[in-house]
Amino acid sequence: MSFRLRIFLLVLIVAGTAIGATAWLTLSLTSREVTRLSAARDRHQAEIAGAVRRFGLTTGQWTGIDRVVAELSERTGLHIRVETESATLTDSDVLRDQVVGPVQRLSTPVDPYPALDPDVLLEAGTIAASAHLGDRVPTARLVPARPELPADLFATTPGRSGLRTPEEKAYLQLVQYRAALAAARCVAGNPTLGSDTAPYLTLEQRAASPECVRATRQKVLRETGWLDEWWQQFTQCRYDPLSSFARCLEPTFAEAVSSVGPVPVRIYFGAGRDQDLAGLGRPALFGAAGLLVVAALGTAWIARRVSRPVRAITGASLQLAAGRLDVRVPAGGKDELAFLSASFNAMAEAVQRSEERQRRLVADVAHELRTPLSNLRGYLEGLADGVIEPTPELFASLHEETLLQRRILDDLQVLALAENGDLAYNRQPLDLTELAESAVTAHRAVAGNAGLRLLIDAPAPVEVIGDPDRLRQVLSNLLSNAIRYTDAGGQIEVRVTRDELTAIVSVRDTGVGMTPEEVSRVFDRFWRADPARHRATGGSGLGLTISRRIAEDHGGTITASSEPGLGTTFTVRLPAEMR
Repeated sequence: MSFRLRIFLLVLIVAGTAIGATAWLTLSLTSREVTRLSAARDRHQAEIAGAVRRFGLTTGQWTGIDRVVAELSERTGLHIRVETESATLTDSDVLRDQVVGPVQRLSTPVDPYPALDPDVLLEAGTIAASAHLGDRVPTARLVPARPELPADLFATTPGRSGLRTPEEKAYLQLVQYRAALAAARCVAGNPTLGSDTAPYLTLEQRAASPECVRATRQKVLRETGWLDEWWQQFTQCRYDPLSSFARCLEPTFAEAVSSVGPVPVRIYFGAGRDQDLAGLGRPALFGAAGLLVVAALGTAWIARRVSRPVRAITGASLQLAAGRLDVRVPAGGKDELAFLSASFNAMAEAVQRSEERQRRLVADVAHELRTPLSNLRGYLEGLADGVIEPTPELFASLHEETLLQRRILDDLQVLALAENGDLAYNRQPLDLTELAESAVTAHRAVAGNAGLRLLIDAPAPVEVIGDPDRLRQVLSNLLSNAIRYTDAGGQIEVRVTRDELTAIVSVRDTGVGMTPEEVSRVFDRFWRADPARHRATGGSGLGLTISRRIAEDHGGTITASSEPGLGTTFTVRLPAEMR
């Protein structure tokens, strides 16, 4: 079966099922059912909302609400869905493992939080607002200290606790609720509050596990930041110039308990799943048939749209496999198939670039080997023909040409291993300052013969983890390049420093320098700013490429900056050992 036909049948089945269910629900839920649902909702709304609220209030979470909703739905015959602001918590139809029916748009909000003790609210209502005390609200520094709470936190209600002010009593009730939630979860086999009013824990709960009660009291009282925040909020209500004490204290308490309780929910109601198809007549059948025809035509159009780019990608893949690396497919749009087309084009582009790099590498290797091989061939033919006289100097020159070829091959092998991730490293702690000093010492004689001053500025040890031989190879390549491209009378300076996280080695010369375009290509294979100078010294043209790979394998970087006629600076940055 073709991909196009499979997509057509799949979408047709899904569309037909969805349209059929929608048509059945739309035509079967008549005005009689709407009226019945509204009546049932009015009859059971308070009961269901109260049960959901009590569950959230007494558990402090919504885990387990499925059982409550299932029982309520079974008893009332209603479809019940409970949602938070961002997600559906439970749905009675889902719990029954049946098709989810529609619900009414009007929802019943439920805030699962305890109310402020009526005695406290009444006492706050008798206190005049702060308008006659002046408009200035006391600062946090003038807020009185938090009151001492009873040793037995759950022995009394806030209104009868003996505390003096309404804000102190509201503060006690807040602490009681938070500690009661924690204690209820601690008591084995009873993870709910005993009551939805203060002090929330019954005598039986407190007696069953006094250790839990004491431990949770201490835990809550240690949360001084949270306690201070809400105590200050309760205290400020006394001086709120915009509302009375009670009008401020009640919503502040609600906001405080919401910080420890579950999020608010909304309850949606729908009809039960006990209807049948008796009322589904001929108009419903004709409507369903018409919808299926429309779905079939729409699905066929979708299948054609889907299969077209798939066929294009398949054909392009076959051409790419046959060697046509420039083949591409149209990638318009923003759907998944457009992304697939763009991914194929990116892959083809990468394959083409890789093939071009491989061809350039082969051409570069052939070019680099052609000159020394041509020299060897010419000298050997001259010796064979007797045109050139064999002398020690000639044999030394031929030996130098063979060494150059060997160097090129060795560098190519190292570069291939590094790019494949197969270059072995013997990592160990080492002092980058000491490594730089040894590299400078090794090149001092060469620099002196070239008439150059070779300096080092490394005032303190700089510890890194790395392969000393490979890092020495990096420094040797940088110093050799600096010597090669600096004329007599110039200066080369090696500096070793570090910051908090990075060890830094820089090699700066006063040589011929490079243009920005040359700097951008300085790490390319076989690239040289001055071919004649490079050939005279016998370099392979791979040293900087290998150096960059070694630095990256050590988790670092190597960069170059230069100005024509002023010199060049290469900077190696490696992760430093923590001090």
